[in-house]
Amino acid sequence: MAVKKGLFKTSVGRKNLMAITGLFIIFFLIIHLIGNLILVIPDSFFPIEFWGNVENAHDMYNAYSHFLVHFWPVTFVAWVLYASIIAHVVDALLITLQNNKSKGEKYQVTDKSTSAWYSRNMGLLGTVIGVFIVLHMTQFWLPYKVLNVEHDLYDLVTATFKVWWFVLIYEIAIIALGFHLVHGIESAHRSLGIYPKKVMNIIKYIALCFSLIMAILFAIIPIILYLK
Repeated sequence: MAVKKGLFKTSVGRKNLMAITGLFIIFFLIIHLIGNLILVIPDSFFPIEFWGNVENAHDMYNAYSHFLVHFWPVTFVAWVLYASIIAHVVDALLITLQNNKSKGEKYQVTDKSTSAWYSRNMGLLGTVIGVFIVLHMTQFWLPYKVLNVEHDLYDLVTATFKVWWFVLIYEIAIIALGFHLVHGIESAHRSLGIYPKKVMNIIKYIALCFSLIMAILFAIIPIILYLK
């Protein structure tokens, strides 16, 4: 019966898929953050004799973006990422529908009196993040990588973050991402069952610190660009 259902058609299988895709997306977020931090590097960091033709953050960010688009292994990883995001979203919907149908408890929530608000509202946080991803990719990824429209990507990004309401949307999405990561990292490790219960307290602390650092670093980039 288990074979007939398939590995990822069982409740445990779906949670494992959620964990695996989530952890892969987190890996991408780290790389994406490192790349985006180039945007706020001061020009004084680029001595010409050391960096060659890269004289400022403008040159370095465009070179970095060009590398991501034209280096085929990165392109392959990117398509794996897109598949992971889709699988993560679909899997979350299936888990939610399954829980609602069986009138059971929500995913990874055992007691509303002790669980955090963000743990009980992962669907809402995920929806906010999902809407932002669509907006973000439409604005940057689609014209630059798919449509091959000639853009100075650095200028496009900095001009975008000169609009206050887009900065506000970005900050709201980052807050949602931070809360989503805190619960998601802990739940992923619990679902995979890699660590004993005693270690999960440490994982929970690491998840909180990691999510806070990621959220702060992502959040300061548009603020610096807006004020620059």
